[in-house]
Amino acid sequence: MQHLKSKLDRGYTVEIKIRSSIDDINPTTIRNVQSFLLSQKQYHVEVKETTHSTGLFQIEHSTPAELFQLLEENKQRLNIETYIISQTTLEQIFLLFGKQIRATTL
Repeated sequence: MQHLKSKLDRGYTVEIKIRSSIDDINPTTIRNVQSFLLSQKQYHVEVKETTHSTGLFQIEHSTPAELFQLLEENKQRLNIETYIISQTTLEQIFLLFGKQIRATTL
């Protein structure tokens, strides 16, 4: 299992929720966060899912400490309410493995 995980590891999943208050003078949308993350050239960022106030991103070539620092330093500016950094799950790895097998057999 560990061999599969290290071979197919996709980095970290980052879930971000934007503060959404009617009183916000300059409201930030999830698109601003998405643009910010995509501009970080040292990482490979894949947008998995977005709504008006949440975003789910897959980020490779980073460590949890780097992601934590990046998000904390920009939390106020991007109007981030909460975020969760998690490792790629075994289920996500098996789904990716299945996609790769299907792609080679088609």
